[in-house]
Amino acid sequence: MSEVRKIIEQDGVKYCKEGGQWYQMFPIKEDEVLENKKPTKINLLPEIQLDIFKFLDFTQLLAVQQTNAYFKNFIYEHGKVLAMKEFGDLEMLHINEETINAYKHYRPYPKLYDFELEEHRLCDFGMCEQKYKFFKPEPRLYEFELGEELEKKWKDGIKNSIPMFLTSVNPNVNTVICELERDYKTEKDLYYFQLSKYPKNIEEMKIARYFFQLLFNCSFKIFKIHHVIINQQMIELLFYNEIKANVPLQIHSQGTCLLLHERSSIEFVWNHLVSNQFRAVFNENFYMEQNMDILFKILTNGGDKFSEVSFESNLNSNLYNIIIEHIETSQNISTMVNGIIFNKMYGPLNSSKRAQNVEVKVGCDMEFTRFKLFNKHNPKIVFSIGIIDGYYDEEDDDYVSPDFGDSSPKIVVIDKDCHRFMELVP
Repeated sequence: MSEVRKIIEQDGVKYCKEGGQWYQMFPIKEDEVLENKKPTKINLLPEIQLDIFKFLDFTQLLAVQQTNAYFKNFIYEHGKVLAMKEFGDLEMLHINEETINAYKHYRPYPKLYDFELEEHRLCDFGMCEQKYKFFKPEPRLYEFELGEELEKKWKDGIKNSIPMFLTSVNPNVNTVICELERDYKTEKDLYYFQLSKYPKNIEEMKIARYFFQLLFNCSFKIFKIHHVIINQQMIELLFYNEIKANVPLQIHSQGTCLLLHERSSIEFVWNHLVSNQFRAVFNENFYMEQNMDILFKILTNGGDKFSEVSFESNLNSNLYNIIIEHIETSQNISTMVNGIIFNKMYGPLNSSKRAQNVEVKVGCDMEFTRFKLFNKHNPKIVFSIGIIDGYYDEEDDDYVSPDFGDSSPKIVVIDKDCHRFMELVP
């Protein structure tokens, strides 16, 4: 019995109270019952349903997904080919607990939050002191039925202090915020979400799972990975059932910039990122030789995840040499990325006997070398290789002249399309 509708019976007659008025109720014969014309099930083939959903935008898909469990799972399963909510930038920032009073950076005030937290970080013109309000979802958004097996795994993860994120500069950071930016014609909207390094209970695990799932269902113009990255072990724990079912868990971006300090960051990129342009700047403490396997895998098998890949700073020429050998001899060259740039590569670059149309030019304090390579198993696939020895260094605001030896830093361009990057090599 609800508060707005009450039914009583007196002398065999039933009365109903609704909206402050009492109404007499009469029995209805079976043949007089109105037929319920509301459909309870869509009898369409899954591929037809998918074609229909492709016409919906992200907001419409979200509304359909919340109607029942079937649509929730169906849209989640096919999220890769359906509309995604678009954002400008995505970045994870660690929170510095020290108070620095220097500059104040004013931004459009965020919209979706329920509590405040001070946060201090570097901005374009100095140290900024900012106050943010962070988004905390309602329970109805993140609640789902947790099976016994998964609940046990989650409790073990909490007990064993599996971190929600990994940091490359300060292991003592216990809280990060995720900053999502949306660009409009005249203003920017900023959304913030807080993550604790170690979840304390099942509810925090569910909230984190909900947020990560949102990231997997959105697309971004730029994804910045500087000093904080989501812990893959936590993703495997939160999405245990999805991983068993081979559901893709990918962040999609047009461009990604990674400051590469540790292997965990590049492994996250390989397993959970799809980006048209991927740029990784190698930190001096990153051991390239020990991670050659995954760098090679990204370049040679990442064609369906990345179109263009750029590795920059402190590069060992061994990577170039094995890539050239792969181009010449691989039986499955089609999985390579379309374009590769090695910026500031040191060491000897092996010459190729299969090189054709070799051109060498010297001028403007630089030496330019260009040639083409053909795969011996599929000669229709052609790669253009461009090498610049000596170039203008924007950081030092000076020209780096070639010494025509192994100690000179070089820019190397490898282009499957034979035109994508060739403007770099005259």
